[in-house]
Amino acid sequence: MTSAHPSGPSGHLPEAHRPRPGGSFDATAITFAAMGLFDGLSADQRTRVLLSHEDPGRKGWNFLPESGRPGLPLAELDRRQEVLAHRLIAESMSIPAYARVVQVMANEHVLRELNQPVFGHVAATLRDARGYFLTFFGQPQPDTTWGWRLVGHHVSVNLSVVDGDLVNATPFLLGAEPARFGPFRILGEEEDTAFILLDSLTGSQRQQTVIHPKPPADFVTRTVPTVGEVEYPAYHGVGRRDAMITDEDREALAYFRSHPRGIRVGDLSAAQRNHFDALLAHFVGRARPGLVGFEMDRIAAAGGVDELRFAWAGGTSIEQPHYFRIQGPATLIEFDNAEDNANHVHSVWRDPANDFGTDLLIQHHLDHDHTGSHADDTG
Repeated sequence: MTSAHPSGPSGHLPEAHRPRPGGSFDATAITFAAMGLFDGLSADQRTRVLLSHEDPGRKGWNFLPESGRPGLPLAELDRRQEVLAHRLIAESMSIPAYARVVQVMANEHVLRELNQPVFGHVAATLRDARGYFLTFFGQPQPDTTWGWRLVGHHVSVNLSVVDGDLVNATPFLLGAEPARFGPFRILGEEEDTAFILLDSLTGSQRQQTVIHPKPPADFVTRTVPTVGEVEYPAYHGVGRRDAMITDEDREALAYFRSHPRGIRVGDLSAAQRNHFDALLAHFVGRARPGLVGFEMDRIAAAGGVDELRFAWAGGTSIEQPHYFRIQGPATLIEFDNAEDNANHVHSVWRDPANDFGTDLLIQHHLDHDHTGSHADDTG
């Protein structure tokens, strides 16, 4: 997928963005991959990997190294189990997204060596390419509601399956530290495409787009379980102080759900719109190809691509700390490269109305009676 095409004049989406006729097998493919992994685990591993779908930890998706994290670490899987885990990861997203996940985890080897002078022997355990935790929320079975999460340093993948049919893939977070080092530039395509779009804007368009001369230290909405009406960025990154911001910065950078900042996409020229579509595709295209049409349908139902807003903060060259945001009722994308002298990236794709499949679950319960009141009473 190289671009996300806008909806047509009638409001209908192009055929390329529509789910396959006759239904989708995306949920089935993900579920079968999850079942294969679950069945390949030992009894003890199953106990540790499985929580209820209603567990309050379902929305705890913090991607920073932390102790006491629930779930089963990849480091404790044998070779066959690890392959099954990667089959699940790969089945749950596009192959380019899977490649990025693998690169982010492998980047921990590089970071361990870079951190050695600062962290000493602790770096060996703090930076671990297999220190990522897998959790099932509800046992994966056909035609059921369940979810799974892979989380660790700079990775937070959260998949939800509702009634064995509908799939949600947000929040989806990827980061890179360092963002540029040797052959690694894991999120470089997203960053370059954003700069191409920024550079294509006219002077007056830039005035609408650039909302503040300083970027946040991290993405503005942080890892809150549910995006609120208003969210403010933190004063600095967790555990670090190299990209501090003030109260005035926080006000200027704040997220307002009902009043998005930046330039309206419908006001871009045709060439600029192509750049924006390519940028949007880098994030929505993290989903399985069969789910892209579903995600674009949600954007269309919430006003369409024209009503999305693109905002920028910070420097206007890659060597300067910078940040951008794409915002709409069903879409929130943030990309931040402010720490380590603009060499430490965090990027996230969220759906403010449907993270963790919340909206799908609500609609499912509205469409299906779960009280038993319509059960056949023939006894």
